[in-house]
Amino acid sequence: MQFGESLHVPVTHRAAGVVVLNGAGDILLVRERGLPGQMGKAGLWHIPSGTVENGENPQDTATREAWEEAGVRVRLNTFLGALLGRFPDGVLVLRHAWLAEPLEGSVFRPVLGHEVSEVRFVSEVEFGTLYATGKIRMYHTKLFYEEALRVRAAMRRQEAGA
Repeated sequence: MQFGESLHVPVTHRAAGVVVLNGAGDILLVRERGLPGQMGKAGLWHIPSGTVENGENPQDTATREAWEEAGVRVRLNTFLGALLGRFPDGVLVLRHAWLAEPLEGSVFRPVLGHEVSEVRFVSEVEFGTLYATGKIRMYHTKLFYEEALRVRAAMRRQEAGA
């Protein structure tokens, strides 16, 4: 066997989310409230995302989390990728993300509940400042945002040339 059991890396946690950009390229972020036992996340920003539940596919998770955390119904446009990371306790998590857009007529209606304290669009400059000061929760958020900007720029170039 070319790739045996010793090369298998079990990943028990999966997450999925969306990158929603406005016309200026600002990214929609949610700010963590911090739950008991997870207060280290309080005040940190990330894309609307969450755990893939049993029996759920990542696409459904991404659209569900956009609604639950940011109060917006979205359409997934482009798969941005899947990135493997670790939680602070060392457990591996596979994160999936899509470039998404609000459905026509969708209105942002964030319900600031127990997880999220704020939802808003953040400019690329402000994102850089938040990242530099340790206010972006995950490096993956930065990578997904950069990929979304690259994909959108390529789509616009293609549309302009068509």
